[in-house]
Amino acid sequence: MKKIVPILAIFSTVFFWGSSFPAMSFLLETSNPFILAAGRFSLAFFLAVIWCVTNYKQRVKLNHLLSYIFAGFVGIFLYNLFLNHGQKIVSAGAGSFIVNCNPLFTALIGFFILKQKVSYIHWLGIIICMFGVGLISFDQEGGLNIGSGSTLILFAAILTAIYFHIIKPLVLIYGALTSTAYTIIFGTIPMLFWFPETYDFISRSSNEIKLTYLWLALFPTALGYLTWTYSVGYYGANKASLFLYLIPPISIILNYLWYQKNPSLFTIIGGLIILLSVFITLFLQQNKKTQKT
Repeated sequence: MKKIVPILAIFSTVFFWGSSFPAMSFLLETSNPFILAAGRFSLAFFLAVIWCVTNYKQRVKLNHLLSYIFAGFVGIFLYNLFLNHGQKIVSAGAGSFIVNCNPLFTALIGFFILKQKVSYIHWLGIIICMFGVGLISFDQEGGLNIGSGSTLILFAAILTAIYFHIIKPLVLIYGALTSTAYTIIFGTIPMLFWFPETYDFISRSSNEIKLTYLWLALFPTALGYLTWTYSVGYYGANKASLFLYLIPPISIILNYLWYQKNPSLFTIIGGLIILLSVFITLFLQQNKKTQKT
């Protein structure tokens, strides 16, 4: 049973976050990136506050509190602003492939900043992955020019990788629920300015938009961040982030089923190259371990 829970957690994250890209693209047709961010995290924010109030006896050290503030600002606030602005220009399928290159940046941050070892197999996967990103971006408005939708989403992926490394040690100390709650609270506080405008927009919207906001707020956000935080604490940032490559295929399938939108040929080929980079990395690593044993 103990082994099943982490597996369920990581695959729940993959499905929930995979569903978020079609939902965001649909909502951005009528709302702006700021309203989308505030609407997405409004429910999670209030749930997180309730959790922290009811568990007030669990004290958090000042240096850890500062880490939570930084994690929330980088991994929630800035990440969603860059992602939402990029997603307004880039298709759901392309956006999901680009942003889920964060395992690449997770490994690079671990190598250059945290002095963690990165094998030649990982470097090979990184090079192949970037080729796939470039191919997808070629088909999107602005390509890989600074300020284009693709580069904004690519920067969002870097922010996610930073967030992964910050949150992992906190999860080991305080647990997934507390870490998720504090991160969401501090990440959502800068969004409070847009809450009144968001409430006014959603209240005047169609039932389809209201249901989409509810889905996005409850599953990809409230539950998705919880299952992901648990997964990072269990598997570690580098290993857990590899599962995120399953998000783009789910996004493409759901985008077709929900909104009848097909990805472009460049997105499919580039996405397959990105997935290939992961499978090559995992396959070669497994072979290397087998040979050692």
